[in-house]
Amino acid sequence: MRLKEIRAKTGLNQQDFAETIGASYRSYRGYESGEREVPTSILVKLHNLMNEEPLWILTGKQTLLGDTELDIVEQALLAGLGTVPTALIETSPNKAAAFLKLLVKLSLKQGEGLTQVDAQEIAQQSLKE
Repeated sequence: MRLKEIRAKTGLNQQDFAETIGASYRSYRGYESGEREVPTSILVKLHNLMNEEPLWILTGKQTLLGDTELDIVEQALLAGLGTVPTALIETSPNKAAAFLKLLVKLSLKQGEGLTQVDAQEIAQQSLKE
């Protein structure tokens, strides 16, 4: 289970994290150790508070992108395509693709698409030859 990993992101100890998600310390300790099954109510709280997917918490498997994530990807790609020189796409498509992939990863990680200005700044650093 990935509860310890989620808790580590917060910097809280088990007791404080348990209180944050509305569980007793004893119950939470059991969830984190795998001795107890995590109730749906706790999974929903973790999703609402920390944007963690219940499927990932339980199995470690990532879910497919939803509409919000697809919108973020679209915005990142539009910003990137407006930044990448056409000559680079023609002469070094792998480098251009790696740059676009970086923009998508950064956008998804921050939960919103990068702006054209952000993409230009990243391009100046990552597309240097």
